[in-house]
Amino acid sequence: MQSSHARHSRAKPGYGRIMVGMLAVLAMLAPGIANADAGFDNASYQGCYDAQTARDSGASFSITKITEGTGYVNPAADCQLAANRAAGLRLGAYAYARPEKGNSPEAEADFFNAQASARGLVHAGVIPFLDWEPPASHRGDTQWAKRWLDRVASHWGTKPIIYMSASTIHAGDWSAVAGADYGLWVAGYPRGYVGERLRDPGAPPYSVSPWPFAAAWQYSSTGHVPGVGTAVDVNWFYGDAATWAKYANAPVGTQANPVTPSPTPSQGAPVGDADSIATAVIRGEYGNDPQRRALLGNRYDEVMAVVNERLQGGSDGGGGSGVYVVRSGDCLSAVFGGSWPTIARLNGISPPYVIHPGQRLATGSGGGGGGRTVTVQRGDTLSGIAARLGIPQSRLHGYRSGNPSLIYAGETLRY
Repeated sequence: MQSSHARHSRAKPGYGRIMVGMLAVLAMLAPGIANADAGFDNASYQGCYDAQTARDSGASFSITKITEGTGYVNPAADCQLAANRAAGLRLGAYAYARPEKGNSPEAEADFFNAQASARGLVHAGVIPFLDWEPPASHRGDTQWAKRWLDRVASHWGTKPIIYMSASTIHAGDWSAVAGADYGLWVAGYPRGYVGERLRDPGAPPYSVSPWPFAAAWQYSSTGHVPGVGTAVDVNWFYGDAATWAKYANAPVGTQANPVTPSPTPSQGAPVGDADSIATAVIRGEYGNDPQRRALLGNRYDEVMAVVNERLQGGSDGGGGSGVYVVRSGDCLSAVFGGSWPTIARLNGISPPYVIHPGQRLATGSGGGGGGRTVTVQRGDTLSGIAARLGIPQSRLHGYRSGNPSLIYAGETLRY
């Protein structure tokens, strides 16, 4: 979706070509150009997946989460990138910004640059992205975002693209970012949180000013991508392989070569501070035991002590029957990831979903559950599961859509 960082203060060769490349992209994306492609983005939630099946089903690209803040590395990034390369998907790599942590944009950019370089992603036909969805108090800090983008552009020799929701565009003055030729990847779900698929969604039904157009549109977070999952972020990129290469400032067909990085979370214990890793655990990015124990390695006890302290009375760190005490800078999506609608519903929190430091949030069945779980099978309904278990439907929690009428095969419910 956290150590010392390698500093990269000098521009890399080829940086001077960025403006030329972006002007070419603008020309290629002029109205009337029909070339466009479907793809998906992925983080640790998806684990290791079958990218070849995804490609056979219509995916042309995948944008993989690499880092968050200044310490967290996606524990599944290496296997995901390897699968994407093997399947011939075009590659993107993103960092999840955490300005609310007090991190400087340069520190977060340097951490991302170092991790991306270790994985052979820089100067390799890969587009870098900034995932910009901080709490509301920081959402309009466009200067922080631009400093990150400038730092990464200097290291990669190409302009990153910034991701944000359609509503975030109006949270600040993005004219300096758009004017510096940093493209926009916009998110908005006009069909709501319903089942989706890889398809052509058309043009985004949102104003993207001050950008003249969106480079890509994430049109759903509940897409079915065969080989990957049934609740996947699906995207439409307004261009083809040649357009992608222009954004990446690389010849068409350039492929990132596999590089064996220094020890990473998927090979040992995760790096970064325990507090940031605990946040990722609470969001569900490390799964449940035994997967979680394997991914945390020798830091399991250290991190779980923080998780259990923050989830007072909880035991699984993923939304069991405990209570989470809100801290300064928290927002529901940053703490609970895709399960935040469920947490909001459990606690009677309605739009605009404001939470306050010190507030105690129930994270499971409101203290009435026994910590038991059930896995959704194909064809199940919430009422059918409740009848099978002999319990009221209201005791079932944890469906990631937040909608009791929409559950997915394979997800784990608590009661």
